[in-house]
Amino acid sequence: MGTVRWVVGAEHDKEAIARLGEALRSLSYDLQGQWQGVAGSQDVAHWEVLGPSGALTVEAETYVGLSVDGPAEAVDQLKRLYEQMPSNPSFQRTASPPLN
Repeated sequence: MGTVRWVVGAEHDKEAIARLGEALRSLSYDLQGQWQGVAGSQDVAHWEVLGPSGALTVEAETYVGLSVDGPAEAVDQLKRLYEQMPSNPSFQRTASPPLN
């Protein structure tokens, strides 16, 4: 099916970041690598995760948003779980980058 990109939301949305991290953990994804940097006016945070459905790349980038790239089947599975998770205001207080 190839690779796809799913833009989850705004890169500064703490609830989206926390929900995505919870969904990744629920699907047994493990952090393999991470980096972050600044290029001009853009901040970029990059995480590489590996799970049973394959490798995914998660990025939070200014003007792009919070996104997930990877095999279509794995991204679709993550997206379905993410969308089923209830909104939780406590996520906004405890948000941390995915799998940190």
